[in-house]
Amino acid sequence: MRIEPLADHPHLIGEIAKLLHEEWGTFPPWASLPAVEARLTAGAQWHRAPFTTVALSAADELLGTASVKLFELPSHPDKSHWLGEVFIPKALRGRGVGSALINDCVRRSIDIGIHALYLYTPDQQKLYERFGWREVEQAMVDGETVSVMVRLAAPNAPGPQC
Repeated sequence: MRIEPLADHPHLIGEIAKLLHEEWGTFPPWASLPAVEARLTAGAQWHRAPFTTVALSAADELLGTASVKLFELPSHPDKSHWLGEVFIPKALRGRGVGSALINDCVRRSIDIGIHALYLYTPDQQKLYERFGWREVEQAMVDGETVSVMVRLAAPNAPGPQC
């Protein structure tokens, strides 16, 4: 498995958008397939956020994707950089693909100067805690209670800044 920027594989944008739309299409950020495609197209860059990564097999099969997004939650304008759209097809889960994508997004975020990376999740808190995230608050997002979590560039650094 290798993790690469979506910018190097723009032909995957339609496939990824379809997968995200099928998985989460009942939620506003993924309800419109053209909007998901447009967001992925905007994230098909590598030198700054937003960016998207893809996990690929040796045969170039798409194994998963993850993104670093900007201002994910309008209710949190003080939090600029967010890990999101971590998606692995069900048949491929449990093989370390998600872990590899998360680690790569964190590393690349640090490399481009992002000091605090946020995410929100309704049910995967334990997973993200393993990668250095900690809960900073609970919030309502699209009618669902979620944990807002942060991962600082230096895991033991004092509170969030970015």
